[in-house]
Amino acid sequence: MEEREVRRLLVLGSNSFTASHFIDYVLQHTDWNVVGVSRSPQYHSVFLPYLYRKLAPTRFRFFQIDVNRELNRFGSVCDEFEPDVVVNYAAQGEVRNSWMWPEQWYQTNCLGVVGVSEYLRKKHFLKRYVAVSTPEVYGTTGENIEETCSYCPSTPYAASKLAGDLHLLALHKRYGFPVVFTRAANLYGLHQQLYRVIPRTAIYLKLGRPVQLHGEGRALRSFIHARDVADCTYRAILSGRNGEVYHIAPDDDLRSIADVVRFVCELRGCDFDGSVEMVKENFGQDNRFSLSAAKAKRELKWRPEVGFEDGVREVISWINENWDFIRRQPLDYVHQE
Repeated sequence: MEEREVRRLLVLGSNSFTASHFIDYVLQHTDWNVVGVSRSPQYHSVFLPYLYRKLAPTRFRFFQIDVNRELNRFGSVCDEFEPDVVVNYAAQGEVRNSWMWPEQWYQTNCLGVVGVSEYLRKKHFLKRYVAVSTPEVYGTTGENIEETCSYCPSTPYAASKLAGDLHLLALHKRYGFPVVFTRAANLYGLHQQLYRVIPRTAIYLKLGRPVQLHGEGRALRSFIHARDVADCTYRAILSGRNGEVYHIAPDDDLRSIADVVRFVCELRGCDFDGSVEMVKENFGQDNRFSLSAAKAKRELKWRPEVGFEDGVREVISWINENWDFIRRQPLDYVHQE
């Protein structure tokens, strides 16, 4: 697909951290018109990069719509806008809390996907649908796994995401639905939710509060900056093959959660041992995600650009610059039904 073939983009779950960076990327690098849809009101600019940087609002419109309850209204917006591309970031994404309300996770991550895709598959205007998935569908992985890895979800979150993915794949096989899947390593960057490990650590250290390490922080993860993920998603729209999965991950950069916290402690001038509190691991928490992004590099001509250390320094600077606002915000996950 050529960039000139895309004029209208709809981003579902637009208030999310990943989606807001993608919108920011598109408004910077293309002349596409963008519609954002989220079930919550549009967030404060501190959490939305395209508002934070005061990008021209004339090419972006926002609609507060819960597709679980207002699918017809979502359809009306689509019928008026006729998006060439839909990128779906909408998801219930907290692993630990998916055990508490599993039916809500299946409603959004599976049945919500079914509702949206069943509507869109009948529309002539749709050229590409990007399903933003998760490596958690694989369960604990070996080193540098490829997109053909077997599925083995360990949590309601992972299982519900996989259920939605499999429905989309069935639509592709039956109707030629133009779906492309992305699965990214752990995301981080400016404007991230404050309960995520990097901003939470920096904030807790600034407040003098102990940083909890589940399972002593032994779980291994690779971290990819949200700007790099946005760039790869853009390339997946233009160059991805329908029905295919693309991993988005850094080059051989697997590190433990404890090491991530230790690095933030170093940047803040804090003693690691005196700043952390060891707590029991979450049940079903996968020990390691390690993705190979060779396919994205080969087919999409993508390369990660932001180094981990530089990216973490950016997050700390963003927290410091907005401290008066950030310190008044909830620092824990707030569940929304």
